[in-house]
Amino acid sequence: MRFLTDAGIIVPEEIPSDEDSIPLDFTRLSSKGIGAIQSRYAVRHAHAIYNVAKLAADEASLKRDLRLERAKFRMKHKDEKYNVVNAMMEDDENIAEIEDKILEVQAKVVVLAAVAQGYEDLRNAASREMSRRIGERAQID
Repeated sequence: MRFLTDAGIIVPEEIPSDEDSIPLDFTRLSSKGIGAIQSRYAVRHAHAIYNVAKLAADEASLKRDLRLERAKFRMKHKDEKYNVVNAMMEDDENIAEIEDKILEVQAKVVVLAAVAQGYEDLRNAASREMSRRIGERAQID
């Protein structure tokens, strides 16, 4: 999870329980409190989405590198049968290293996307409560 810290992503297990708490019932919060939660989690969500996009770009680059490395390998062993070359590729250190990097980036994308979804859910809940209150005020006026 160090990559989250390096990217500046705040995840629940890193937040001390007395520092940032979200009540389950937003109806008990002041409008200012709900706005603060909505703003904080909108920013966190945007930052997390940005980092997901950066990781997706890294993944695309690695996949391109893998395709090139495989093509070079096939060219070196063009006299061998296709399935023999594919079997030989599995033992190639360069190809295996790139494949490992791709798996690592894909795992990071999954974790970061889940964090971003959590931020989005909190932001949306605060937004719904804000809209509900605005609607109630409009009915009174």
